[in-house]
Amino acid sequence: MSSDQEALRTLNVDINNAENTGNRDFLASILAPELAFSRAGGAGVDDAGRFLQKVATKSPPGELKPESIEIKTFGNRAIVMCVITQGGKNYHNIRLFVRIDANWKLLAWANEQLG
Repeated sequence: MSSDQEALRTLNVDINNAENTGNRDFLASILAPELAFSRAGGAGVDDAGRFLQKVATKSPPGELKPESIEIKTFGNRAIVMCVITQGGKNYHNIRLFVRIDANWKLLAWANEQLG
């Protein structure tokens, strides 16, 4: 596994942990200047501000299945796909990262409940 893939794997585990603990500061630090977050079930698209507002109100905690993490890098861009289990339901997440100032930043995130 490349160092970029290792960094992205760690970052995605850290994102899940930050969501579960309501760590908005960490999440804000890894967001690109603009974020588009598509919620499961067609519940709309949030920008960074709305996403961060909703972080601490999420319950129950989501569990990231580490074996589900798939990472594809394309130079300074990366797609990470993973499965999160929350409230007995599985959600497939697709996250688009871009490298800004040598750091991976989350640009877009879409999730959808698995059938």
